[in-house]
Amino acid sequence: MSSTEHLHRSRFRASFADPEQLLHAVNHLRTAGHRVLDTYTPFPVHGMDEAMGLRPSRLSRACLAFAALGLAIAAGLQIWTSAVDYPLITGGKPLLAIPAFIPVAFELTVLLAGLGVVASFFVAARMRPRLRVPDLHPGANDDRFVLAAELAADIQFPAVARELADLGALESSLLVEDRFQRGGSFWDRPAGVGALLLACLPAFLLLALVPILNRDFQRRNLTWDGGMGVPLSAQAFDASGVLPGGKVLQAPPPDTLSRRGEPPLAFGPGKAEAERAGRELQNPYQPTQARFNRGKLVFERVCATCHGREGDNNGSVIVARGAFAPTVLVSPVVRDMPDGRLFHIATFGGPTKMKGYGDLLSREDRWQVVLYIRELQKAAKPAAAPAQATGAQP
Repeated sequence: MSSTEHLHRSRFRASFADPEQLLHAVNHLRTAGHRVLDTYTPFPVHGMDEAMGLRPSRLSRACLAFAALGLAIAAGLQIWTSAVDYPLITGGKPLLAIPAFIPVAFELTVLLAGLGVVASFFVAARMRPRLRVPDLHPGANDDRFVLAAELAADIQFPAVARELADLGALESSLLVEDRFQRGGSFWDRPAGVGALLLACLPAFLLLALVPILNRDFQRRNLTWDGGMGVPLSAQAFDASGVLPGGKVLQAPPPDTLSRRGEPPLAFGPGKAEAERAGRELQNPYQPTQARFNRGKLVFERVCATCHGREGDNNGSVIVARGAFAPTVLVSPVVRDMPDGRLFHIATFGGPTKMKGYGDLLSREDRWQVVLYIRELQKAAKPAAAPAQATGAQP
């Protein structure tokens, strides 16, 4: 038996069903002079570090060192760029604007601290990638609590196995690596530096292709997406060579609902459509005090400028300036109009001069304005009848 094989045969494993049993077994083996190599548990066991005699981890110091390195790199890069190599004063900000450097410094500090502590962990634990990892125990990370230890000098394993059984061990056996049982294999070898460099070779080749594909670094690199990365912008009323109608702005699809969930009006502008709306549309709101108040508010803000506060053109800004006279809303002609026609006019505008307010007022507000106009018509004083000519006095 070779010395190497003897060294590995002096190691053993034992599995337990309870973490407390594992903890007692570790204490017992260390007291007896055996060397506990490691424990494998589904979850951390409190007190295991003290039982195994582990010293405090050095990874915290490595993390601090890499964090300081990241902070130094970030601060140095930003200070050199902003104050030395390319100094620019923007908005009166000083060249050494430390608060502006904090985000980049924080990110680089965290990045190097995280990557550095992971790399330090693999180096300190002497862990290297393997193509095939030996299985210590089928339930090591499932439902078993396993320890691996090395026998003390001049102590036979059967005696230790009996002691472990008394401590609650489900099974114990000598630990022999798979490569000694099967013979040496290429797949059992840990990856070395050459294997790691070989894994990085595709990335190095891609980086080497960049200057080959584009030697002029002053212009844009070769496109690989067929121009999809080039931003294209267009205004709403611009012409389009691909959209229907040749315009960028498109009409909404049929049966499209508005943001308020209302179905689209099945009417268009024009006198014929206004007459059809008068025949087909009915005011869906009953007159209440709240709707009257809302209709009055909207009327005074939007309609009174042209039609006057009472709908009779008195106080109309348009009339006061000598312009055209808007329709008198309390006149018999408007009083005889159906509610649907008034709603159509409020939505699409009048036949000649009035602007439609369908894009500014909600549908509910337009109907409530119609309710308020009806109240104005009821309260309006009838116009005085013209005086008739009388015959000659006797």
